[in-house]
Amino acid sequence: MRNRVRAADGRYLTVERLGDPRGRPVFLLHGTPGSRLGPAPRGMVLYQRRTQLITYDRPGYGGSDRQEGRRVSDVVEDVRAIADSLGLERFAVVGRSGGAPHALACAALLPERVTRTA
Repeated sequence: MRNRVRAADGRYLTVERLGDPRGRPVFLLHGTPGSRLGPAPRGMVLYQRRTQLITYDRPGYGGSDRQEGRRVSDVVEDVRAIADSLGLERFAVVGRSGGAPHALACAALLPERVTRTA
């Protein structure tokens, strides 16, 4: 399922959710350059693992609006907005390549919500 989420500052983020909608939520943060359309496990694997994969285009990539002066730590507000829009209280984060610092920022700045980081 693909949709657009409005960030706290009014930007729009393009979000995609794959796999089991009742499964464990995992944010997959794409590399640089990249987008939400990068490699992802097949839907069947996600259902078998009872996992829902949430991926989105970071600001300025794919279908998401740019964010002038953006810092890595700004990812936290975007992930929070997406999680809130999907009704997710707690979730894991995975960073692929250039997405790794973004995953670590989420773990450091959202410790009450992030269950695991890779």
